[in-house]
Amino acid sequence: MPIKLQNTEISSLVSDIKSKKLLLPELQRRYVWKSTQVRDLFDSLYHQYPSGQLLFWETTDLDFARAASLESPAGSESNSLHPTLLLDGQQRLTSLAAIFNNTDLVVKDSKRSIDIAFNVYTEKFEVSGLRQSGEKGWVSLRELYNNGVLAIIGQLELDSKAPETQAIYGRLQRLDNIRTYRYNVSVLENMSYDEVTHIFVRINSGGTKLGSADLALAQISSRWRGVTDELDNYIRDVKKRTGGELDLDTGIIVRTLSVMLSGRTRLSELFRGERQDLKEKDLQKAWARVEWAMDYAIAFLTENCEIDFLSLLPTQYILITLSAYFDHFEDISPAQARDLRRWVYMALIWTRYSGPSETSVDQDVAGLKSGDSIAQMIQNIEDAVGRNRPVTERELQGQLMRSPYMLMAYVLAREENAEDWFSGIKIGSGQSLEVHHIFPKDILREHYDLKTDRLLTDQVANLAFLSQKANLKIRNSPPSEYLATIPETRLRAQRVPVDRQLWHLEQFEDFLRDRRIRLAEAINELLNSLGRAPALWPATTVELLENRIDVIERQTRQLVAGSLVGARGKYAIDLIPAKMRNELQSRVDKHLEKNPADAGKFDELDERLQFALFSDYSKIILANWSIFASRLGDEAKLAQHFQPVISARNAFKHNQNLTNADRALAEAGLIWLEDTLKAWSIAVNSESDDDEENEEA
Repeated sequence: MPIKLQNTEISSLVSDIKSKKLLLPELQRRYVWKSTQVRDLFDSLYHQYPSGQLLFWETTDLDFARAASLESPAGSESNSLHPTLLLDGQQRLTSLAAIFNNTDLVVKDSKRSIDIAFNVYTEKFEVSGLRQSGEKGWVSLRELYNNGVLAIIGQLELDSKAPETQAIYGRLQRLDNIRTYRYNVSVLENMSYDEVTHIFVRINSGGTKLGSADLALAQISSRWRGVTDELDNYIRDVKKRTGGELDLDTGIIVRTLSVMLSGRTRLSELFRGERQDLKEKDLQKAWARVEWAMDYAIAFLTENCEIDFLSLLPTQYILITLSAYFDHFEDISPAQARDLRRWVYMALIWTRYSGPSETSVDQDVAGLKSGDSIAQMIQNIEDAVGRNRPVTERELQGQLMRSPYMLMAYVLAREENAEDWFSGIKIGSGQSLEVHHIFPKDILREHYDLKTDRLLTDQVANLAFLSQKANLKIRNSPPSEYLATIPETRLRAQRVPVDRQLWHLEQFEDFLRDRRIRLAEAINELLNSLGRAPALWPATTVELLENRIDVIERQTRQLVAGSLVGARGKYAIDLIPAKMRNELQSRVDKHLEKNPADAGKFDELDERLQFALFSDYSKIILANWSIFASRLGDEAKLAQHFQPVISARNAFKHNQNLTNADRALAEAGLIWLEDTLKAWSIAVNSESDDDEENEEA
């Protein structure tokens, strides 16, 4: 590999950036540093600590280069130059060039350009703010590097006879000498874009691990020069069209592109098999499909689903599935639109795409090929949470601003043509909305710790949608005072209890419970109205309990099968205790005697375990505890929570009555199992994503 080694001063590097001799290639990532990382960089350089190496690429091909010059507009180029392209070191050199050349540096944790300050007495570096400007001894690095040390000395008004003055002179000179710090630079020469991309995807720039979307975009850019500008322009356009409500994640777009090309979101599939030789025209054609379908998906959410407050979306993964749907079905009937709207709400409510979501999206996308694709997508959700499972007041307990129930509260307000409490302007009519605490925090502070009791004080049941003007008008007024001035119809439209006894601080938790019940009932009514037939909700708590146990039984079977197969592959059946294994075989044989057409159907462990008893699953887990311990924790706790659920399940199947105590124990066990299995699923998906990224990198 042709590599040239150089040793270059910072002053020369920032000069090359300013003159556009050093540029940023398209496959590079955006600036992602925080202000503290910029501060720490200068602190390290001041103390002459090692600061890493740089990797450049010498090329005369500028068709796909973006100028890294901080003084020029993004994307500007100069065809008269033959620049070097920066492959690794973007964060460091962008930071240095901005400070040395006195240009804007907008970091990840600030909307304004930052500066770094140095204290000549303590030799401490800090991000500049009001405090530094008001205290003695702080020096702006921008001023020092652009006006010189003598100008700074003049500003400090130092006493030349003071014993510390000479030390300060030395510190300032040492600070100025950062410009002479030398970086070791490796320069790649005479290499193709594909070869350079191959190297780039193995780089951990600035200590930040490259994600699978970064790697896939780098691979795409090696085949389609100009793709990053194409994606950036689309992201900006969507943000503008939605009034700043939707800031699309690049990873969502890249995964949608992968779905169009491979039928899967997993980006490791993008350039495998027959897709290894994807050309620019293939990618452009797929991108045209993404643009059209994504626009349709966004319009469906805002118009049909009444989610024009798109910042409330708890996940953007739903856009991938919707885009894939509209790519398959350009024209949909009113009935299909209604069904799809119901699916959107169900997917959000039951967190279909919580945590790493590639598996769920791929399953839903695969269902698009079925005869009734929306019904299949709904079935995928019901397989996880239960058929016709209603939302209960319990589901809303502790749900905060970023939960799907906040979004559903907004949808319900839109459904009721809710109006701003004071102006009377309809919510969703283009006005700027804020989320308001019905019981203001300053009122709640009298009885609650706003930090430790956040699941109470900040939960959805205490939040409503108002205009900014209305929010300012209410400020910290007690609900017992200001709610009384608002027409009841406007309160009911947002499911706010109108019982005035609940508007007092002493009744706050009763108020929350009442509103949770109202919101849950309204969500169920909305889902029911969108169904093809009235939903047969479980009529009693016992029926709902039975519904949830059926779901847990299915999820536990999948967990057991997946874990055993992961540990022993095709020999996973051997991990089941011998007596239970023989009983399983006996039940399978009896079934096949009556149903010979099913021969071969139960070869997979997951299918075979359908013949196991629910109680068998816990026995299998405990017999192979080393496989499950890292996720399930305590053996005794597992047995404690599993047993009452098993007892309740057996009682249901044999039409036996449950006592109130039995129901309470089963409910507690179910909650533990539901939370544990959900955490397990998220962790397994996370590991799958890590494996994908490691494989690509």
